[in-house]
Amino acid sequence: MEPPALAQSSQAGTAPGPKVTETADGLTLSVPATGKSPGYSVDVPTDGDLALRTERAGHPVLTTAGGDTGALRFRSGGAWQHATGVTGWRWKGGVLTLTAGSTLAGATVQAHLTPAADRYQLDWNVEGVDPDRLGLAYDLSSAGHWYGHGEAETPQGGPGTDQPWPLDSGEVEHPGFSPASYHMIDPFWYTSSSAGLRVDTGHVMDVAINEGKDGLGRFDIESADPYKATVFVESTPLEVYRDYVGIVGKPAKSDATYEQYAKPVWNSWAQFYTHVDQEKVLDYATDLKDNGLEGHALQLDDKWESNYGNLTFDAKAYPDPKAMSKKIHDLGFDFGLWTTLWINLDSDTYQFAVDKGYLLKDAADTAKPCTVTWWNGTAGIIDLANPEAKAWYTGRIKTLMSDYDIDGLKFDTRFFDDKCAPRDGFKPTDYQRLGTELADEFDLQGVGIRVHWDSTAHQAGFVTRQVDKGTGWDSVRASVSQNLAISTIGYPFVTTDMIGGSGGQPAPEKDVLIRSAQVASLMPLMYSSTSPVDTIDVTTGQKVVYDQQTIDLYRAAIKRHERLAPYIWDQVQQTLKTGDPIVRPLFFDYPQDKAGYTVSDEWMLGPAVLAAPQVADRATRTVHLPPGTWYDVNQGTVIRGPKDLKGYGAPLGVTPAFVNLKAKGADKALRALRSAKAPAASVLLAPDAPETGNGEAFEITTTVTNWGSQPLKRVTSALKAPDGWRTEATTAATTRSLAAGATLTTKWTVTPPADAAWGSHTLTGTVTYDGSPPVSDRVPVKVKPQPGAVSAPYRTADTAGDAQFAQAGDQFAIWAGGQDLSGWKDEKATVFEKSVVADKATVRARLVSQESASPVGKAGLAVANDLTAPEKGGYAVLVMTDKYGLEFMTDSDGDGKLDTWAGGGQTYHPAYLKLVRDGTTYSAYASKDGTTWSTVGSATVASASGTGDAGLVASGANVNYPGERIQAVFDGFSVTAP
Repeated sequence: MEPPALAQSSQAGTAPGPKVTETADGLTLSVPATGKSPGYSVDVPTDGDLALRTERAGHPVLTTAGGDTGALRFRSGGAWQHATGVTGWRWKGGVLTLTAGSTLAGATVQAHLTPAADRYQLDWNVEGVDPDRLGLAYDLSSAGHWYGHGEAETPQGGPGTDQPWPLDSGEVEHPGFSPASYHMIDPFWYTSSSAGLRVDTGHVMDVAINEGKDGLGRFDIESADPYKATVFVESTPLEVYRDYVGIVGKPAKSDATYEQYAKPVWNSWAQFYTHVDQEKVLDYATDLKDNGLEGHALQLDDKWESNYGNLTFDAKAYPDPKAMSKKIHDLGFDFGLWTTLWINLDSDTYQFAVDKGYLLKDAADTAKPCTVTWWNGTAGIIDLANPEAKAWYTGRIKTLMSDYDIDGLKFDTRFFDDKCAPRDGFKPTDYQRLGTELADEFDLQGVGIRVHWDSTAHQAGFVTRQVDKGTGWDSVRASVSQNLAISTIGYPFVTTDMIGGSGGQPAPEKDVLIRSAQVASLMPLMYSSTSPVDTIDVTTGQKVVYDQQTIDLYRAAIKRHERLAPYIWDQVQQTLKTGDPIVRPLFFDYPQDKAGYTVSDEWMLGPAVLAAPQVADRATRTVHLPPGTWYDVNQGTVIRGPKDLKGYGAPLGVTPAFVNLKAKGADKALRALRSAKAPAASVLLAPDAPETGNGEAFEITTTVTNWGSQPLKRVTSALKAPDGWRTEATTAATTRSLAAGATLTTKWTVTPPADAAWGSHTLTGTVTYDGSPPVSDRVPVKVKPQPGAVSAPYRTADTAGDAQFAQAGDQFAIWAGGQDLSGWKDEKATVFEKSVVADKATVRARLVSQESASPVGKAGLAVANDLTAPEKGGYAVLVMTDKYGLEFMTDSDGDGKLDTWAGGGQTYHPAYLKLVRDGTTYSAYASKDGTTWSTVGSATVASASGTGDAGLVASGANVNYPGERIQAVFDGFSVTAP
């Protein structure tokens, strides 16, 4: 271990900063909080296997795996090994170096932890052997839920038909996780505990998350190079994402234009697959035009070439490409082509490319070209690191585009494959950059390219389209969670796969096609293929004709998206400034809303729009709304969250969406999304949850907004309060005309009566116009007890010294400190009646609420011969604790100290409490409804005599929370004879 002198020097100095402390069983690396970072610590045990436990504010946020898996693991000779006990450590130059043994004889592990304010670098390697893989493993549950990764391979069909969200809710088994993968992936993961992991590698990884439901995350690299990772520790998941983007970079531009965001691109792939020709394409385009199915471009996908790599039209299928291009332009579409850098071995150009050295070389034998098998045969790949090869390809493609008036391209397949060797001086990750630079020379028509991992890919600002999806409901759901995954690893300009799916499955059913279009309408871009007029089922070759409703609802989705385009474009500009994703999970905006961390079928589209379209074959769904003031664009109602809308009606023609009325951009979003069936006006009350005291006036406003396109006549706002309350408008509440987009704001003074019940009451604001039915909004108003006095016959007593009391009618409140109400300490406050408990009597009250810092703060009933002097006998209490249920305590020997106990269970409110005296026997009861009673206990109190006192009691029980008080509210106090 570290020599004592060095161990002490690790704590020297007074300036706040990272430090290492040693205990008998481990080390702790501590990083203090700063203005922007929450601080954290990393615990490293020295009495067991090497492990890393990362904590924030004393709570774990990320812990490595233990057991046979091990935290820092490596493979040697085909067997997995892992680091064992720490054999030495050093803290020098801001780096904690750890040396550990391993399960393999002769092999040691050396790890370096370099802390920064909101992260630490973890670099480690194996010495003494030459492993072929290194890996990190984590206990998934230590960090809550896991996200990130990108398109995930899963046993359930991912990424084509499955994308678990969170990742730990399913299983991820992703070998071949690499920069050359066709999947949109990055080695970055973040968690609900606001921790994150970035693995800095250009090698192939094997990633497993909850494989076989084992609860582990394994992040292995197929290399013996030192393992380099960054662990982030922040206060929210969004801040972790921003840390990652700070490393890889945010988009410098968007490659898509406003029109490409506003209107869909139509692509021939899912409509025809490879069974396509000039006549079919033109019929397709004409049908779209005739049915008002707009788009900015029409792309001819795969199977237009005479052979892959020739870059010439198949003369038989396309007898006049020039005329085809002209017709498509005449119909109002730009014209685009699918293309690839893969050249089939039987193409006219393959041998030429081989002879010129234009193709990537084989990794196993660099004397020959690399060949890869794909869905269209066997091919070589143009080597973009070869300037001559790139010039040859781009020259040919640009000539083709010029000859046939082609406006843009859809690049497909990969720019590199792991079977290939990079050109001398280049790494596999460089090909993501080279592909990015190539594609950036062309109009990608809103379908972007699938480049990832490299910083250039992040900064280029390409649209990211998903991997091909199936045509069933599972793929509709996967398209939502996959966009959440892709956009939160740093690719914000996302689009789903082709609407309705494109994975070679049977044609989508009507409802799937429509729901997919509705989902896409609330994404940044729309990527269309299957025509809602008719299509060809690729599995049967038969024509599938959809009905008029399919066309109408698909068209409505396109129109909705086009209306929303100004708002979406604003989000694009905001993303260019901040790097924040446009499509994001609810918890990015509402991190304190725990329910949002497992919602997989809703998303925020920018700060104002919560999208919740139906993604299942049902006409209803549950919608979760986080905290906020939400406008239901279909119903025209205002809803305050958090709230779960169970059974929300979502028939085929309804796309559930909600606008946060207080978010930036809400006006644009609401005007775009509001249903024509929704009321033209809304009314909003503010503040959301006012509080007041008995008889105390407060101000509230009603704001009426005309969301329609025409003026509203005879507009009147009103405010309804509970009976006995007074409301008075202090500014105008009516107007003869309210212009489109205008508001009418009215200030009101509201006064509750002096004896108003404490607790929540409802205020309802309404607006009527043009003789319409009222449109309303509601807010809860909390009437809070205010310290004052109680009136006869009630008295008060205080043995804690800091109590306050209040009464309104039959309601009472007690604020009390006190270390405890028990046998060892009797410090409390009471409101009581003198001499009311006869030999046979029942004392009742309802405990409405209690609030205390201490989990054992107590409130309830008390009886005694004299409550101001319990030592006079007859003393008993029945109380509810703040967290641990009921306590029934009595003084059995008359010395004034509570020395018997019964109780337990769960705490609940309101709690109906009852103490029954029968001579010297006291029995305690409790109920949740005042009807069905449960016995808490019974005890003999021999000192009970005469007619005693009864009342309400409270104690802060603050021995561990000095100075804190409890607030307890009661009503229904009574003492009755049998």
